[in-house]
Amino acid sequence: MFAVGSFVVYRAEGVCRISDIKAESFGVIGSKENYYILTPLNDEKSTVFVPVANETLVGMMRPLLSAEEITALATELRDCRMEWISDGRARNLRFREILGLGDRKELIVLANTVWEHMEEAMAHKKKPNATDEKALRRAKKLLFDEFSATTDLQSEDDLIPLLRGELCVSNKR
Repeated sequence: MFAVGSFVVYRAEGVCRISDIKAESFGVIGSKENYYILTPLNDEKSTVFVPVANETLVGMMRPLLSAEEITALATELRDCRMEWISDGRARNLRFREILGLGDRKELIVLANTVWEHMEEAMAHKKKPNATDEKALRRAKKLLFDEFSATTDLQSEDDLIPLLRGELCVSNKR
């Protein structure tokens, strides 16, 4: 169980503070259920309700990683790539699915894959696909928001060097 005041990453909402745990009634009149009340840091006016009893949704609430854990994860996934989907529409749908779930491992693999594909296109004097660029920007933002919450990571531009092992991060002080 997560505690009020702690920080978690939740799906594509990004880093959230658990502002409360309380019983709410949504739907069935007179029926109350306990919910984690999440406040996304990137949108303090927004509120996310996660039913405490729903293991699937609670399983999507992940504690923040330390600098050491982030470095280990980046190292573990450094050479992982997803299979490239040549059909642009199907690729976009897959990217949107990954971005919507916000799983950090899948986001890292997506970022590595798209970055490598874009570098290859530019090496052949081709313009990168705008949809791919948009997916990479979104993945980088989600990862940066999460990783910068606990480390000294300064910019989204530092994310690819971090994922490639060219940059080290430290825990925030």
